[in-house]
Amino acid sequence: MIIKNKKMIGLIAITIGLGIILFWGNTLIKMLALPFYGVVTDAKVIGFKTKGSKWVTESNSSGRKNILSGKRPFFEFSTATDEKIKAYSESPQIFVLFNYQIDEELTIAYPFNEPQKAIILDWREVPGLLLMVVFGTLSIIVGRSYLVNSKIYTQ
Repeated sequence: MIIKNKKMIGLIAITIGLGIILFWGNTLIKMLALPFYGVVTDAKVIGFKTKGSKWVTESNSSGRKNILSGKRPFFEFSTATDEKIKAYSESPQIFVLFNYQIDEELTIAYPFNEPQKAIILDWREVPGLLLMVVFGTLSIIVGRSYLVNSKIYTQ
């Protein structure tokens, strides 16, 4: 079978790949940079974000649904002005073998004067981010191959 719209498929794949890298790569860069130019403080896990907007605050509950997926932790912290902020992790919680527990202490960072944009500084946030960046990179490579190669055949 001959694929006739190679350029359109290539442009769509590259666009999707760039979108993924810009969105999730931005979070990865924040994890690396915010400890140096933002505010670092402690927070406490108060629940988990599940599908949709529901969240669970059961005691002795872990965020792990199964070994291949996790739930995003909700956490609460106080700013320097004693303002209580509740936020949740923006990182995709996939392939989390060790998930967070209710009342677990976390280290977080946020930009000055923007505590709502807090992120968790923990190694458990990295696997999902790296997986998404790799997926975006592969999408760009596949899209480029559709644009560059003149004949693509599949059977």
